[in-house]
Order: sequence, then structure tokens, then C-alpha cells
Amino acid sequence: MKREIDIDQLVTAMKAVDEAGRLFEEARAVYEARGLKRISDDFKVAGGSVQTLQGAEEMALGARKYLAELALIAGYAAAGLGERAGERPQTARAGFPGISGGGARMGRPLLDPTVEGLRLLLAVEFFEPGFKAGIEEVLQAEKATYPDPATFRIPTRPDRAATAGRTP
Repeated sequence: MKREIDIDQLVTAMKAVDEAGRLFEEARAVYEARGLKRISDDFKVAGGSVQTLQGAEEMALGARKYLAELALIAGYAAAGLGERAGERPQTARAGFPGISGGGARMGRPLLDPTVEGLRLLLAVEFFEPGFKAGIEEVLQAEKATYPDPATFRIPTRPDRAATAGRTP
């Protein structure tokens, strides 16, 4: 069964992703202007300055890579080679991971350009409900959730506490 690629819907998605990516880059530039250093222990803190910058970069880079994928699909469709796109159109509807991953890292409140970019993506019919749910989750989150602080703790075992520092 041959599935047609809806070029109008694809172009609408491309325009929204392009503008959202520009807005994510604007937000990233604000974080970079704050002079953040990637060498601080702040990388361990969900919503800390390093994680927030990382999240902004994930969103901006994710949007740019995703836009290139959409452009490839549109190129195939415009050339009458839609069948060469294979499963790409269906896979593209799932969106891109930079949104939920980046959003989980970012401190709150999110900068206005980030919120505006996310809302642009929400308004596009092209995306699957799961992608839109991930965007909603980022917008509604009260705080960053990644990384989990437990990942940086070394659990202590009661049987090890007494022998710490001793060699057998």
C-alpha cells in the first residue's frame, strides 16, 4: 500500500521546526552569555546552570537535525520519489528527542523563547500525540528532573563501614 506524503503538512511542520529551532538557539545564547563553565560540579544538579545550558543545546541541535530530516522527506516528495523516503515520513511524525531530554535538564522557569518554540511545535498537526505529550510535560514541569541526584551517590553498605580504610 503506497502512502502519499502530504507536502503541505510537511512544509507547515518544517516552518514551525525552523522557527522553534531559532527560538531555542536564542535561549541557548542567553545561557551562554551568562558565562557558564562546563567544568563545575553543577553538571550534577538537575536545573543547574550547566544542565540548563546542555538542555538548551539539545533542543536547538535536535531541531536543526530534525529539520534536515524533514527537508529530505520533502525533497523526495517534491521530486515525485515519495517511495524512496521509505518509513521516514511515519518515523518523522514521532518528533525528535531533544525536546523531552533537553527539557528535563533545564531549570525553571523556562526562558520565553523556549516556551514560545515549544508552543509552536504543539500547534502543528503533523506530530504524533506522544511527541505533543512530551512537549506538554516539559511546559508543565515545575522543576528539572535530570540528572537524578541518586546517580551520583555511592551507596554505603553497613558491612563496609567498619572496615573502611583497612586492608585485609
